[in-house]
Amino acid sequence: QCVSNFESDTMTLFYRQKKVVEGDYLETVMKNHSVVRILKTEDQKYYIRLLVTKNFYFDKVDVLEIRSGSKSYYVKDCKQYKVTKTLGLFQYEIPINYVVTLKDEGIASIYFSGAETHFTHKDTKHLKKMFSCFYLLLKI
Repeated sequence: QCVSNFESDTMTLFYRQKKVVEGDYLETVMKNHSVVRILKTEDQKYYIRLLVTKNFYFDKVDVLEIRSGSKSYYVKDCKQYKVTKTLGLFQYEIPINYVVTLKDEGIASIYFSGAETHFTHKDTKHLKKMFSCFYLLLKI
C-alpha cells in the first residue's frame, strides 16, 4: 500500500537555537502548495514541519492548533518563521501516540493567531495515507 520509503535528511530546529537533527522523513504537498513533513530522528523523536502558503504571522509566537477530525493537538509557544514573503514555517515535536491520531484522522486544518487554514478533503486523505505509511515504516 505504501509506495514510498523514508528519505534521509537533516532539519534545523529554529526553535531550539538552530539545532540540527538528522532523520528519516515522509512528506506531502497539499493543493494550496503547503508542505507537511514528518521526521523521525535517530534518538526516537518525532517532528512535524509545516510550510504554509497563507495566513502569515511571521515571527509571532502563539498557540498552534492542529485539528485532526474530532481531535486537536496544541503546540504552546509556537512561532511562525518567515521562509520567503509567501512561505511560512512551523515546526514542533510530537509524541509517538499522536502519530496514531494522525494516521487515523489526518490533518483537517491548522489554527494560529485567530486564522484557520483548511485543507481539502483530498489533502486530508493524502495526509492520512502518508502518516499511515510513516507508522508502518516505523514498525511500531
